[in-house]
Order: sequence, then structure tokens, then C-alpha cells
Amino acid sequence: MSTGQHTNDSFNKLVIRAQVIIAASLLLLLPVANFFFPSAYGFKAGIHGVIAISALVVGTYLTHRAVPWLKGVQVNFESLRRWLLAATLLNLAGAISGNWIYMRYRGEDGPRDWILGNVPVFHTVLMEFKEFVSLFPFPLMLLATFMLYFYGLPIQTRRDLTRFVGVTVLVAWSFLLLGFVAGLVLAKLRFV
Repeated sequence: MSTGQHTNDSFNKLVIRAQVIIAASLLLLLPVANFFFPSAYGFKAGIHGVIAISALVVGTYLTHRAVPWLKGVQVNFESLRRWLLAATLLNLAGAISGNWIYMRYRGEDGPRDWILGNVPVFHTVLMEFKEFVSLFPFPLMLLATFMLYFYGLPIQTRRDLTRFVGVTVLVAWSFLLLGFVAGLVLAKLRFV
């Protein structure tokens, strides 16, 4: 029994968009709980959490939009450029809000002191790694954004540049994911 040819009708698009909205809403509810945590730093942690999750979601979607360039496939250039700019700005906001909450992490009786006292190997391996890897996505995405705005639409005829942008976005997303997971582990281990 044949299922027939798959068509991407408006109902399918509606279902997909509804799933994305529901999943993103549930994902964004995770850091919203930080706003109600009994800590003087709950607001800062909540802001950073919302920005970090938003950056990861937008970065993941952007990666799916940019990967076809690795294969030489044409993409909607203006849409890709807007998504890349949004991802770059979210990564900048994530770095700024991360440094804002980092003061509490390094502060007296902060999570860093607790981690060093209870699981020092964890801090040496994971947290030193996270402190650096979390900053990589912004300059990589800034470079890709600059290239798209500098070269404009003719960049699509340059396979070397489109591949470079695709690889840069993919590497930036990898660092973004690593930093996000390390941040989640830290938040689970010891809240600021």
C-alpha cells in the first residue's frame, strides 16, 4: 500500500510551527524559574538563562539554514543574513549577561568556592573549559555576519566563501552547545 507523494501543505506547516512554538515555550520556562529562586542573583540568572536558551535555539535553527551552503545548495540569502545577525546579537547578549552573573560565581562563598571545596576536579576540567569555550561563538558568528553583509548577494556565486560561512556557523554552534551544556551542569550543581 503506497502512502503517496509527500506534500508540504499548509496543515503540515501549521503543525510544525505549533510544535516549534510549544517546544520553545517549554524550553524558555526552565530559566524563568530562576526569577523566583530565593537568591539575590535570581534575576541575573534568569536573564542569562533566557538569553542562553534563546541563543541556542536561534543558533540551532541558523545552523540548519547555513549547512546547505556546505553542499553548494542555494539558500534564501536575506533570511539567512537576518538569522545570522540575530544569532550574533543573542551571543553578544549571552556573553554580556554571562559576565554579569560570573561576578557572583567568582565572588566570596559563590559556586566556585563550593565547587573547589567539594569537587575540585570538576572545576579544573569543566569550568576552566567553559569559561573560554563560551566566548568563541560570538566572534565566529560576527565574522560570518560580516562576510554576508560585506559580500552581499554575490557571495552565493563564491562556493569557497559560502562553505567558509557554513563551516564557521557550524563550529560556532558546536562551541555554543558545549558552553550551554557546561552552564546547565553548573546551574544544576550549584545555583548562584
